[in-house]
Amino acid sequence: MLQRLLFSSIPADSLWRDVAFLRLFIANTLSALGTAVSMMALPLTAVSLLNASATEMGILAACELLPFITIGLPAGVWIDRTSKKRLAVLFNFVAAAGLMLVPIGHEAGFLSMYLLYGVGFIVSTTEAIGGSATQVLVTLLVGRERLVVANSKLSASSSVAQVCGPALAALLIAWVGAPLAVSVDAASFVIAALLIGSIRLREVIAPHAGASLLAQMREGLLLVWQTPMLRGLVGVVGVWILLSDSFKALYVLHAARNLGLSEASIGLINTLGALGGLLGAPLAHFMERRFGIRNALVAGVALAGVGYLLYALPQADGRFVALTAGAALFVFSAGSTLYVINYLSLRLAVTPNGMLGRMVTSMRFATILPGPLGTIAIGHAADRFGLPPVFVGIGLACLLTALGAARILPCQKIKNG
Repeated sequence: MLQRLLFSSIPADSLWRDVAFLRLFIANTLSALGTAVSMMALPLTAVSLLNASATEMGILAACELLPFITIGLPAGVWIDRTSKKRLAVLFNFVAAAGLMLVPIGHEAGFLSMYLLYGVGFIVSTTEAIGGSATQVLVTLLVGRERLVVANSKLSASSSVAQVCGPALAALLIAWVGAPLAVSVDAASFVIAALLIGSIRLREVIAPHAGASLLAQMREGLLLVWQTPMLRGLVGVVGVWILLSDSFKALYVLHAARNLGLSEASIGLINTLGALGGLLGAPLAHFMERRFGIRNALVAGVALAGVGYLLYALPQADGRFVALTAGAALFVFSAGSTLYVINYLSLRLAVTPNGMLGRMVTSMRFATILPGPLGTIAIGHAADRFGLPPVFVGIGLACLLTALGAARILPCQKIKNG
């Protein structure tokens, strides 16, 4: 009765009427809440307890990228050959197990940077397979015409969770310490797995006619190369990933050591950043409808570049250093969300259903390939020249990437089917 009353006030074509999407939405929100805690807890574990350098933070970021270029291509074939829902459930559980190594290592006395490198690799492996399967699952649940709307809702839920997450993280870190706070993220993955497992979906697995693993991997790479939009996105997204992952690896280090911010203040700037992501979700839908999906993507890349530049400005003796740093993260997160929503929707919209898994993993392979060595190099540059000059370089490179994207990406309309 209550369910019928609630649904009666929702438009007939709204995704909120789709029970399967609602479960995925809740799973995504809870997982994002846990991840927001880990985004503070893991870097603070490395910086505060293990005294990590910028180079070591770059290595940690590289370990988190490696799975996408080592197992990504065969994972795409696996995704296309089997149930996407089953893979999403399985690898949510694996991610939870990997994260629990951090609090266990801390309590047992074997916590080290090498353990964090391993945890980063394990959790990113689950994203390379289970996360890719979940992206395909969204397409199967909502259809191509509603991809931007669905991704906007999912991104908005993540942003809301990330607004609450830093405050929760600051309380947990103050209460039990950074390593034990990671267990919240592990619990969120378990709940997400149970919710996704409860979704009713009849999946049609495309026949592969006995094709070999290598042949199907080759098909995925050829699809990317022969599709003008996907080929253009490889260059743009490859640079984006290198820059954004390097920034994410270093910004907590800068906040803690150069700006002298406390754990509570770092939680504040993360919250301000998440508010930018919350703005970016509805902005993505508006920009896509008003200016087209490609132009919305380009605008997101440029806005993120401005955020990088602003993050280099705050000084440790400034009166409003936390607010200034938070404002920079706000701008970066708004641009990042605007870019991500339209990028995910754009690449799925131009790909046949039977190739979705291989497209996602082939794109990830091609775009992440320069990332591991690049993040280590940028981390080393930060140790040698300082973090603010590196942030300026990242910002300028991002603005140039936006200009390049405007020139090389073709216009594309989303079509159903």
